[in-house]
Amino acid sequence: MTYPEILRRLTESQALSPTEAEALAAYEQQRPFSVHGELRTALYFGVTMLSAGLGILIYQNLDTIGHQVVIALIAALMLGCFGYVWWHRKPYANGLVLSDSSLVDFILLLGCLLFLTLEGYLQVQYNVFGNRYGLVTAIPAVFFLALAYRFDHRGVLTMGVTALASWVGLTVAPLRVLTENDFAQPRLLNTALVFGVVVITTALALDWRGIKRHFTATYLTLAGNLALVAATAGWFGDNLPGAYLLVLLLLCAGFGVYARQRHSFLFLVMALVYGYIGITYLFFKILPEEVLYGFGMYYFIFSCGLIVWFLFRYKRLLGVEKPQPVAVPTPPAATSQDESNPS
Repeated sequence: MTYPEILRRLTESQALSPTEAEALAAYEQQRPFSVHGELRTALYFGVTMLSAGLGILIYQNLDTIGHQVVIALIAALMLGCFGYVWWHRKPYANGLVLSDSSLVDFILLLGCLLFLTLEGYLQVQYNVFGNRYGLVTAIPAVFFLALAYRFDHRGVLTMGVTALASWVGLTVAPLRVLTENDFAQPRLLNTALVFGVVVITTALALDWRGIKRHFTATYLTLAGNLALVAATAGWFGDNLPGAYLLVLLLLCAGFGVYARQRHSFLFLVMALVYGYIGITYLFFKILPEEVLYGFGMYYFIFSCGLIVWFLFRYKRLLGVEKPQPVAVPTPPAATSQDESNPS
């Protein structure tokens, strides 16, 4: 239903007078349109393209420029970005700290990307870290997490958590995965599961202490999906599947409780989707084939009905359903002076 049609119906039902409807229509046509989201997206895209473009330009002209000049140029740009951010810094606070300008956030993100570029360049060209590949990911993880908390930047926090996951051994060569079809290594799954649980526990502890509570959703989204995927993959495997199923159901129950406490639709969907996958696989794993032929059809019909019910009732599940309006009693009319003081 369009805005003019809404005004027309309100006018016809005498909820609005024609003068009020004309004023609202004029305000809707003349009010400024916010392009804040579009500008932030364009700036993020621009920072990424700038970093990639500098890398391509340096690679194509490496023989002409020289390695030392390239390293000095990247280091100078990186230090310039961090210097600008530090110059415009605000005092640290455990709560949300808003920058005076969005430019500071994007320059900090560019500085972190240049840091990764410089580190990778030094390792490839001069083998600075040798065979200690853990340092290549551990240094950015610690550095980015410190920057994220000092300058209150959730994008840098995501980069730090990703680098931390790489440091604990969650990187797998894509070619090896595709050639060996090894999607469920017990060591990889256990590492991912333990890492996810540790990050979730740490995030909840920091949230309980009131330290950057707006970071909790980022932690839980990244680590929660990682732990849930690992538990689901372990449940599909042959190595102690029952233990993985138990962990999966406990994680789903925990995210469901947290979603209701924080009125979060995202975490509720995470709990329901992963829990549905785990329980569905359980049914089709334990039931004999002769039962599955008749049970399978009714199961999916019933589950589709539950999905429709969920879409209509998710606000009540989250505890955010709008309360019904309460009728306010009309005060009794005041008695006239003649009635109160009869002659």
